[in-house]
Amino acid sequence: MSDKVVYGPVPSRRLGRSLGVDLVPYKICSYDCIYCQIGRTPSPTTERKPYVGVDKVVGDVLDRLSEDVYPDYITLGGSGEPTLNSDIGEIIRRIKSRTDIPVTVLTNGSMLSAGEVRAAVNSADVVLPSFDACTAEMFKKINRPCPEIGFEEMAEGLVQFREEYTGQIWVEIFLIDGMNTSDADIEGFKYWMDRMRADRVHLNTAVRPTAEAGVCRPDDARLIRIRDMLGDRAEIVVAYQGEEARAGGAAVREDLISLLSRRPCTLADIANGLNTHQQEIIKYLEPLVNSGEIEAVRTAEGTYYQTKHA
Repeated sequence: MSDKVVYGPVPSRRLGRSLGVDLVPYKICSYDCIYCQIGRTPSPTTERKPYVGVDKVVGDVLDRLSEDVYPDYITLGGSGEPTLNSDIGEIIRRIKSRTDIPVTVLTNGSMLSAGEVRAAVNSADVVLPSFDACTAEMFKKINRPCPEIGFEEMAEGLVQFREEYTGQIWVEIFLIDGMNTSDADIEGFKYWMDRMRADRVHLNTAVRPTAEAGVCRPDDARLIRIRDMLGDRAEIVVAYQGEEARAGGAAVREDLISLLSRRPCTLADIANGLNTHQQEIIKYLEPLVNSGEIEAVRTAEGTYYQTKHA
């Protein structure tokens, strides 16, 4: 697996050209979501510590920006839960003191019930929390959190964050057909979105291989109905109604196909082979999987990618 801290900019439906920054090692997370595109979390945790140092993160960000790249956002997220890095507040402040590019935090929202975490991310320009469940039972089924994280505490933490935070909050709901997509479920989501006063609600669903089999996307009609039920602030951020997925760079696309035509590879194998961060690879895999040029094959050892006729 690549050990790069900064990756991209990569194309993002939510953030345009996003320069990604990993604040924790691979799969250091408080959830083990059934839909995670980079696989299972072996040991979910709520331990906060300086997993990646401030100087390392800020130095790598500034080095990348010095290479004449112009991202729309600098996004703290990546391969785990960024708020588990206890230095996230200082990292945000240091980056913002050196550039005018907006800083965003891509979080599962689980740690915002803690006042010190809310204070740490308060200086970000945009915070993008996940909120995939509207009941405790649904929360355990979809997000599989650490035992010490309760649904009500997590949700109320997001409500409290809205009271303290003056920036933009863009909530993502990952929709899984038959699990959180009924009209009653959406009424539950609307209750919490109203309480959080979310500026935007981004509706996402499965277009890539997920941690568990059986995670299915709702059909287009259901996606559109959910959007309409949630009101003007809601938007569908996944391709639908024949919309074409955003294509990856030509060079990366050719390298991917060349590598996978020789042998099936996991996401980690591809990242190693192309010396590129896993999150960046994912952005380029999506259109290739959707077009049928590459297929994802689940095995007991994990998900492997291969050319269609490999």
